[in-house]
Amino acid sequence: MGRTVAAVKAGPCGVIEGFYGPPWSWAARTALADRYATEGLPDYIYAPKDDPKHRELWRVLYDAVELADFARFADRPHGRLGFAISPGLSMDYDDPNDRAALGRKVDQVVAAGATLVVLALDDIPFGGGAQGHAHARLTAWLHGHLGPRAAVALVPTEYVGVERSAYLDALASGVPEEVPIGWTGRAVVNDTITVADAEARATSLGGRRPLLWDNYPVNDALMSDRLFMGPLQGRPRGLLDVCSGYLANPMVQPIANYLPLASIAAFVRGEDPTLAWQKTAEALGWLTFAQACDGDTAAIVVQTASAGDLRPARAFFDAAATCSAPGIDADAERWLTQVQRDARLALQALAVIEGDRSVETVMAMTTRWQASRRSPVTVFGARCSIRPVITQAHDGGWTVDPAAFTVDANAIDTLVGLALASL
Repeated sequence: MGRTVAAVKAGPCGVIEGFYGPPWSWAARTALADRYATEGLPDYIYAPKDDPKHRELWRVLYDAVELADFARFADRPHGRLGFAISPGLSMDYDDPNDRAALGRKVDQVVAAGATLVVLALDDIPFGGGAQGHAHARLTAWLHGHLGPRAAVALVPTEYVGVERSAYLDALASGVPEEVPIGWTGRAVVNDTITVADAEARATSLGGRRPLLWDNYPVNDALMSDRLFMGPLQGRPRGLLDVCSGYLANPMVQPIANYLPLASIAAFVRGEDPTLAWQKTAEALGWLTFAQACDGDTAAIVVQTASAGDLRPARAFFDAAATCSAPGIDADAERWLTQVQRDARLALQALAVIEGDRSVETVMAMTTRWQASRRSPVTVFGARCSIRPVITQAHDGGWTVDPAAFTVDANAIDTLVGLALASL
């Protein structure tokens, strides 16, 4: 059974379904959680932003069918169930009626088997120190309400950055010490999260180690044109030693997460994330597809083509043009189709570079290129891609980092550009 509260208090480690978009089915949750429960990611946290009863309609109780789903998940032989609730859009934090409504809601899922309750107060307007004190009082109340029945974690409104603020000072002084406080890094989405970053965040919370909510490989909202299928990078081995736990926020497409999560599980176990990713990609039969979605391999191949050696590029795009991804999500097949189409376009561009300057070949290439650039999904690297690389401003609010915007980093565009330059 997966209901050991003491184990959860030692630090949540696993997957938090915390994206914006269609929530997963319970079958998908169970399959993913079972796959990694014994591999280093025992915790699954229910937190889909688009479940109305999680956020907008947080006061509305779950019905018997919904509670039975939670209970079946909690009764799995491996892994633990966590439950997040996000009342901050409409709650009066000190109102007895609202607190009673919150208590009734979390009691339902705890009775069904949840051993961790996450109070998610993220993605709501900033309110400074007064808001921080109100959030601390509510967290302390919830912690006392649940007592030994379930552990509590807090995702604060100021969940990014490493600087002190009046809001964080209030949390540091008012949230019970045993309650971990969530943090995504210096920004919402991060290419790197360092030990120094985590230590600085701990300092900003009076020495409390942060609970790392890592927004990788999530692809919701602004990032919905891409699948992030590559290995976890930019997280040093010592990072977990200075955090109170680790939660990965996954992609909207559940099965597509199997590959990046294998990498994350290896990282948590102290093993090589890239090696685990490679082995898993080969075992799943997804290697070429994943490389095409991730973009890094394609960029390296194009560099060789730019230097005059077309053989690696032709071999890679030959493989990509007929690649497969057995068992991938039905809604991830759009990317597979686009990989195959763009690979054929790349082969046409290589033919032009090699000397085929016929009108038929050049026009076919440019026509396909136009369609590719207008596709709603992106493969072989970023074109005009936006990620929420949004960081903490001095007033506790938000500021946008230029790294949020990536343009002209697509392998197909680069190859077609080389072909056009050769005419």
